[in-house]
Amino acid sequence: MKELEVKKDFTNIYIQKFPNAYLKEMKRLDYRIPNETKPLYLSIAKQLYKKLSKKINIIDIGSSYGINSALMKYNLTMSDLDDFFLEQEPSIEQSKQFFENLSSDDTLDFYQIDISQPALKFSENIGLCKKGICVNLESGNLPIQDLPQADMIIATGCIGYIGYKAFSNLFELIKKQQSESNLESSEKGPVFAFSVLRIFDMEKIQKVFDHYGYSLVKSDIKPIRQRSFSDSEEKYKTISLLHGKGIDTKWLEDDGHFYADFYIASPKILETNLVSMSEKL
Repeated sequence: MKELEVKKDFTNIYIQKFPNAYLKEMKRLDYRIPNETKPLYLSIAKQLYKKLSKKINIIDIGSSYGINSALMKYNLTMSDLDDFFLEQEPSIEQSKQFFENLSSDDTLDFYQIDISQPALKFSENIGLCKKGICVNLESGNLPIQDLPQADMIIATGCIGYIGYKAFSNLFELIKKQQSESNLESSEKGPVFAFSVLRIFDMEKIQKVFDHYGYSLVKSDIKPIRQRSFSDSEEKYKTISLLHGKGIDTKWLEDDGHFYADFYIASPKILETNLVSMSEKL
């Protein structure tokens, strides 16, 4: 049984012009993981800001409508977004005004990558990112001119949909950027942080990170609840898959939810920093 065949397909709600359908369905399924990963990402971003003393460039992979940047830059929760977008179905102008009236964290600049042009356009139009890049990371040919040198690369929920090829392509882009800046590949590189559902095998991705001189570790944080299963079939398939891999689901998926592990990665030369960052999460 392939992992992606286990999960319900939500493609139709990711390609709307406004995030209302997406937020409505995620609320129904109790998808609240961005609330849980927000303090983890912010902890890493703050440590980087303290070290680099400059704005932190964050690339959000599989960003959809810019949920991570909304929560991180404006100190919001998923419920805050639900209250605003689902109660009145605001226009682009009203949405933009909503965020402009909030205080923001100006130490973070977001760049977003997704395969949904409408979702990226929405995020760009209301100011949730400096730039949205619509590209399939699996296919390569990433637009180097559109992306800054990243300090941090995050992903919430898209790993599994993207695999080791996407990361290999990303690392090749990072190498090109470093070459143009005359930096040794081991001298500087972004920190990665992402959540990965427990149904997905990380072995091939781990090998890619290792090949490009990166340490990738699963943090000691207990598995994070992602969302409830959409139906009994999704629950049955998920638990069967995990049991087939020898993974215990007691106290976790058995309760009717997907759970994700949290990973963090940095260049091997900075491994002591990685351990320190991980401990401070």
